[in-house]
Amino acid sequence: MSATKTVKPASVHSRILVPQRYQRQPVISRLVSRYGLTVNIKAASLTLDSDSDGWFDLELSGNPQKLTSSLSYLQGLGVNLVQIAIANQIQPTHNSPPFPDSADKLSPRDSTWLTDQWQEQFQQWISLGQTNRLRLQLCVLKTYYEEPVISKLVSRYGLTVNITSALLKPDTQDDGWFNLDLWGRTKQLYSSLSYLEKLGLPIWLDLSSIYGDR
Repeated sequence: MSATKTVKPASVHSRILVPQRYQRQPVISRLVSRYGLTVNIKAASLTLDSDSDGWFDLELSGNPQKLTSSLSYLQGLGVNLVQIAIANQIQPTHNSPPFPDSADKLSPRDSTWLTDQWQEQFQQWISLGQTNRLRLQLCVLKTYYEEPVISKLVSRYGLTVNITSALLKPDTQDDGWFNLDLWGRTKQLYSSLSYLEKLGLPIWLDLSSIYGDR
């Protein structure tokens, strides 16, 4: 009986520019759910309701054939693959798109909104009749830069995750901030928030979204 051939995972680093028309679609989430990749965001700049393109530095890991298919998928959408490097980290250059001038839109209103307060907000979200869509603000602490936190929300909990705003600089001097739009069942959403809590990552649920985009 012949042994099953093991395909060695590959790793690709790519900087992508996401056109404004695709910024409300879960492009990165689909790389995980559709192609089974692990996606770690190494740097990001995306401003909500901006006319400019957003950009992400991604570390993509997985089956080599699926990696190739995922890059073809991005190109088919019109997502510009600015730089691709095999097993090499992309370094910021003078040609890199700029980061937002400030993080005011991405910072919590108060530093006391930490991980132990989300459960009360979650119950309020349920009481308002919500069951499958949740918006939140996530702080990815600099100690977690090497962890594919957002990717695991998709692969481990089966969520669809759209990044609507992002600020993550390529150095590790500052924490990163992400505004996320999550889609999934109530139990999946609850479990994902519990996961973020266990990591000790500050999160704030955006209940104001309940009254918009209906």
